[in-house]
Amino acid sequence: MIRDSYSGDYMAKIVSIVVMFFILVPVIAPSLGQFLMTFFNWQSIFYVNLIFGIVIMLWFWQRQPETLPKPKRIKFSSHLFIDGTREFFKHKEAVAFTLVSGFITGSFMVYLSTAQQIFQEQYHLAEMFPYIFASLAISVGLATFMNSRLVTKFGMWRIAYMASIAYALISIIYCVLYWSGTNPSIYILLTFFALQFFAVGFLFGNLRAIAMQPLGHIAGIGAAINGFISTVMAVPIANYIGGFVIDSVLPLFIGFSFFGILSVLVFLILKRKPQLVPN
Repeated sequence: MIRDSYSGDYMAKIVSIVVMFFILVPVIAPSLGQFLMTFFNWQSIFYVNLIFGIVIMLWFWQRQPETLPKPKRIKFSSHLFIDGTREFFKHKEAVAFTLVSGFITGSFMVYLSTAQQIFQEQYHLAEMFPYIFASLAISVGLATFMNSRLVTKFGMWRIAYMASIAYALISIIYCVLYWSGTNPSIYILLTFFALQFFAVGFLFGNLRAIAMQPLGHIAGIGAAINGFISTVMAVPIANYIGGFVIDSVLPLFIGFSFFGILSVLVFLILKRKPQLVPN
């Protein structure tokens, strides 16, 4: 729907605002879940999810207009998805930045899947885990908010390129300093995580906007393929790297470094393509 209404840097701004609210969920969810468990029971969590789902359904039904103009609508057919998929893979920049999105999402999912084990078992901070998890989510949310303000001034391409460099450099610095595998103090680790996720906040919305930029004529199918490929890539990446995070955080940052470098290489290969930075 966003691509139907916006394009270029302004689309990146809108996507950043959406991502900001999406990231705020981990900040609120642990506290909300704890509140429901304390004052009600575990079944209440499912009732609240049901209520949220009904509210969203009613809102879309009554308030959300169709974003695609009638002249541009395509009749649904069995060939629609096949033709759209072929069209998607004709655009190298869409494919390339879908892969980058998969790299970043996959390495970030390693953290999501191992965070509890890291803080509870390696650092023995079980009681503090919900607060640590929420505070690090704020780092991503702050970056997405800043991106929504800066992207129309500096451009989604430039910001995403610099953020990918920062993402790679921060993790490489950690690997160099703690190559022995010994975990640093919790304060140093949280500093590295906060910086890493701050860079992630500048990547999520911009990567999606760059990938979708040439796909305005197949925005719905393009968004579906973009999300599908990045997710299919992310899950095995997270599963593989997460298997090495046993008694040290180092494998996590090695994964950050590897996929950060791959992302920078994609930017360098496509850096001078003029069609990637239209307004």
